[in-house]
Amino acid sequence: MKRNLTSVVVAGLFLAAVSHLHAADPDAPALESGDKRSAINALHGKPAPELALTNWINSKPLKLSDLKGKIVVLDFWATWCGPCLAAVPHTNELQKKYADQGVVIIGVCAVNGGEKMAEIVKQHGIQYPVALDTGSEGDTLRAYHANSFPDYYIIDRDGNLRWGDIANADVEKAIQILLAEKK
Repeated sequence: MKRNLTSVVVAGLFLAAVSHLHAADPDAPALESGDKRSAINALHGKPAPELALTNWINSKPLKLSDLKGKIVVLDFWATWCGPCLAAVPHTNELQKKYADQGVVIIGVCAVNGGEKMAEIVKQHGIQYPVALDTGSEGDTLRAYHANSFPDYYIIDRDGNLRWGDIANADVEKAIQILLAEKK
């Protein structure tokens, strides 16, 4: 137990120092500059914006309000995005590994190319819930200030956005930090 907690603490320190994860502390220094980083930082520690999604695959429609008590990973992706599709096997593994611990991964598919979503989900074997963003420019994408793909956002058990715009390699570390927190 002590060793596991130490590992989580070390992982947390690593994340704070070298990754794109940002603490909910509004005084924490941002690792990136610009309007996007400022907008994302403004969301940290606050209730995550509700999802505006349609055409659900691998799940009934989900609402963040119904997922309180769970850790939610939003994976913003696009059907035409090579790195997004290359990440699918890893994301499938994360879903399988952490589903029984209360982690839900939701793939938020970009509107541009969204007509191919069902085909791509089947072709690439996506096993986690996936849905199409709504609105001509992506209402969910805009609400989270996501503007690249893949883009990952982590929501804690209380429904608050804890980290946004993080790298795929850091998603599991973020999950582990939240799992180690008291429920």
